[in-house]
Amino acid sequence: MTREPSREAPFEGEAAAELASRYDPAALESRWVRRWAEQPFVADPHSDKEPFCIVIPPPNVTGNLHLGHAFDNTIIDVLIRFKRMQGFETLFQPGTDHAGISTQVVVERALREEGGSRQELGREQFVERTWEWKERYGGIILEQLQRLGASADWTRTRFTLDEGLSRAVRRQFVELYHAGLVYRGERIVNWDPVSRTVLSDLEVEREERRGKLYELAYPFEDGGGELVVATVRPETIFADVAVALHPGDPRATSLVGRSVIIPLTGRSVPVILDEAVELGFGTGALKITPAHDPTDFEIGQRHGLPHPSILDLSARLVGDLVPEEFRGMDRFEAREAVTRRLEAEGYLRGVRDHTVALGLSQRTGEPVEPILSLQWFYDTDSVAKRVLEALDAGEIRIHPERYLKVNKDWLANMRHWTISRQLWWGHRIPAWYDEEGNIYVPSPDAPDLDPPQDPRYAGKNLVQDEDVFDTWFSSNLWPFSTLGWPDEDDPYLKKFYPTSVLVTGYDILFFWVARMQMVAYQLTGQRPFDDVLLHGLVLDANGQKMSKSKGNGIDPLAVIEEHGADALRFAMGHVSTGGQDVRWDDRRVEMGRNYATKLWNAARFAMLHLKGDEGEAVPEGLADRWILSRLQRTVRDVTAALDAYDLGAATRLVYDFTWSEFCDWYLEASKPALKTEGAGTRATLKHVLETILKLLHPLMPFVTSELYEGLGHEVQLALEAWPTATEGLIDEEAEADFARLQAAVGAVRSLRSEADLSPTAWVSVEVSGEGAALIEREVAVFEGLARAHLVAAAGGPGISLTLPGLEVRLPLSGQVALDEYRSRLEKRLAKLLDELERAERKLANEKFLASAPAEVVAEVRRRAAEAAEVSARTRVVLAQLVDGR
Repeated sequence: MTREPSREAPFEGEAAAELASRYDPAALESRWVRRWAEQPFVADPHSDKEPFCIVIPPPNVTGNLHLGHAFDNTIIDVLIRFKRMQGFETLFQPGTDHAGISTQVVVERALREEGGSRQELGREQFVERTWEWKERYGGIILEQLQRLGASADWTRTRFTLDEGLSRAVRRQFVELYHAGLVYRGERIVNWDPVSRTVLSDLEVEREERRGKLYELAYPFEDGGGELVVATVRPETIFADVAVALHPGDPRATSLVGRSVIIPLTGRSVPVILDEAVELGFGTGALKITPAHDPTDFEIGQRHGLPHPSILDLSARLVGDLVPEEFRGMDRFEAREAVTRRLEAEGYLRGVRDHTVALGLSQRTGEPVEPILSLQWFYDTDSVAKRVLEALDAGEIRIHPERYLKVNKDWLANMRHWTISRQLWWGHRIPAWYDEEGNIYVPSPDAPDLDPPQDPRYAGKNLVQDEDVFDTWFSSNLWPFSTLGWPDEDDPYLKKFYPTSVLVTGYDILFFWVARMQMVAYQLTGQRPFDDVLLHGLVLDANGQKMSKSKGNGIDPLAVIEEHGADALRFAMGHVSTGGQDVRWDDRRVEMGRNYATKLWNAARFAMLHLKGDEGEAVPEGLADRWILSRLQRTVRDVTAALDAYDLGAATRLVYDFTWSEFCDWYLEASKPALKTEGAGTRATLKHVLETILKLLHPLMPFVTSELYEGLGHEVQLALEAWPTATEGLIDEEAEADFARLQAAVGAVRSLRSEADLSPTAWVSVEVSGEGAALIEREVAVFEGLARAHLVAAAGGPGISLTLPGLEVRLPLSGQVALDEYRSRLEKRLAKLLDELERAERKLANEKFLASAPAEVVAEVRRRAAEAAEVSARTRVVLAQLVDGR
């Protein structure tokens, strides 16, 4: 829906410079960056306009702008600027994430370079040091987003460790705890031995690597033979508590209830049966190590088995169960040593290659270690079902729709979320313990009151949990915590929640999107956003994911420095279609830079002819009627594409209209009228140019704002109304007539080329047929576009092209040296016929067709078809020279 535009006062201070002769993005963009930073687009929660809100996917406070950020924020800003111009009260909510593990790693690295450590500093001083780092470097990425042109309400910038957002995180935990949805328990978790913290399943990347499968002999305790067990981790045998077979295993009946001896230990463990054992894998016998494998843990729980651990938090072998010779060894070092000892003692029955799905920490790249640990968990079972119901009901729409199934499948199969992390930087868990280990959490009626200050617990010696929350446990609140929740009376929360659209990469559909969906329904009873717009990843030119380790990353700031932010935004908009991954191509940025230059030159041309007294666009001639008609269609189609979140289509539509129809055709066609008074044409020229600037503004805000101001407007373009199509200006007759005119001009250009004349050479041409009247009526436009003089038919040699209802003829006498031209044509025809003959001989050769690569055969067919077509046309031209027509 279209509303009245916002009419805030124009920027004060720096006045617009006179439009330079040359497009210089660095100069003009720096001026608008300063303007929009000093006077941002502030959202009014008390406005009666319809709200439209997008929250930024909060970049890590450790980060610099990368192409993923540029992609996200270009799409967000296009939609925000579009809706702002449509008259909505828009809020582009900015902010950053404290990024627990990443930030702590950065600060710890700096401490090590100084010769210190966080342990030496202590928790309080380390956290202070991290806050100092954040204050110094944490705003860099926001400044870089301003350089990209993000029109956020910078007065509302949020940080996930802000006081308000910290209150929201505490409120979340307190409510979930007292509802029985967060609990503390001992379960298998993913442990990163380098960052020394637990990771969620989503923070672990699976990578297939070549490994080994070891077959080990476990002697029966009663002396009756041995049971061979297959394992990829012989170093964990010291924590074995059983050996399991599948109930369908033929050996099950005779072996269950017997005991086997764990090699190198002398300990005996029972043989048990469990459905989780995979029939046909390895030897069919599975060693059960509950403390170091999630499947083994579940088997152990079902059978009431103990769960001893033999790995410490650095992934080294420890404890009395481990023979002294292996204690203190790293897990991988121990694997080699234990295997050697097993072989020496006669327990190794075989070793074969095996592909292992290894879990790697996203943060450090270190193989994660499954360990049994006491952690906090979020029971998401019930709320995941609520989100599934909402998705089925269409309460949240997913774009592209194919990701709806992906979203639902993950929700239907997710495990309880491990929300505690062994870090110091982050939201410390508001749980306290007494000397007996009882848990104390603030009351829902007073969530900000710490239990040690609660009179009910006076005299108790309470100690707070050392852990912090997973970073995602704060960013999952982002759509409403940034708007003031848990204060339900906050005007921004009332105005802008639920938010309108979430824009993010499909790669964090599980990390972030699904978690926001769950907690929003859990805590607010509402969806967090109406639509989710997922885009693909930006890959390098070879289709590889960009990374620092590969050295294949592209620095968006370097691209902006060279070509301008508008050019980068154009490239991002151009490829934003269907959530597909995108291969980086510098040519798209160059295309954007060339487009901005073309627009700049077109605007300068217009300004040379405008007098400042132009009123409403009233078409004077065919070209005016045509361009206004084409403009209405473009406005309508671009608006529909943006409403459908198809930025790629919108970008291509406005690009094609500007470059081809406006610049290449209309500007040339308008010149005859502009040389005279041409008031209607001047008004049309200004109107079309201004409408182009409005349509293009969301995508390329800098150059469009500069040109709009250069046209004499006091209100900046971002605050103007979005154009609407006027159906009455769609003129089918004008479009059909101008299309005939374009075809005639194209014919002249083709004939000029066939006659080997310069593209800039003026020529004389003749026209005949029923369409000639149109050409004669629009002779000034035709001649200017075709660079041709229209002359009466005079006979003599010439070449021609026949169009529907029109013949265009180029007389050759006086324009072309006939003998030389005929000679060139005959030589060209001979060469073409020779090429055609060679190609046809190849295509008639069955051996060639059978043995040559398909692409080679296809190329020969293409050349044959091209030679046949050009030779046929050359024969026609030679015939015209002979008969004089």
